[in-house]
Amino acid sequence: MRILLALTAAIAAIALPAAAAPEASGNLKVTVAGRDTIVLTPAEVKALPRGRTTIQVKGQPVVYEGAVLHDALLKAGVISGERLMGRYLNQIVILRAADGFTSILSLAETDPVYRANPVILADTVNGQGLDAREGPYRVVVDGDLRLSRSPRAVVSIEVRPAF
Repeated sequence: MRILLALTAAIAAIALPAAAAPEASGNLKVTVAGRDTIVLTPAEVKALPRGRTTIQVKGQPVVYEGAVLHDALLKAGVISGERLMGRYLNQIVILRAADGFTSILSLAETDPVYRANPVILADTVNGQGLDAREGPYRVVVDGDLRLSRSPRAVVSIEVRPAF
């Protein structure tokens, strides 16, 4: 029994740091169906065009800033703009957080041809970097009245057909 317990502890000590590595590094995995998966480093995310949104949380304004999600998806090869029609409108964007929370947007919701308000891949809130609970990235849907579709600690994004 002690051997089994020691073996379990050893496996956990090895596996847990490896599982936390993508989140701790700030790298963001972006997968588009039919394309290669890319990994964006924090520097690459910072270099993308930036957006800003202000939302009300408990009656107080909260300002999120970060890369425009649409531009991150373009780096991964999504169809966008005037070409986003027909079967491509059937695509969804799956946002996965480190804690297992998943949120889904339609691809059109991330495209400026279809939506005036951007979806932000936020890395700051009220001018400060996101804390460990929210960061390294939080997706914020500008125009939403609540943060219900805004996962914290986003580690991967997948674009694929809805059905």
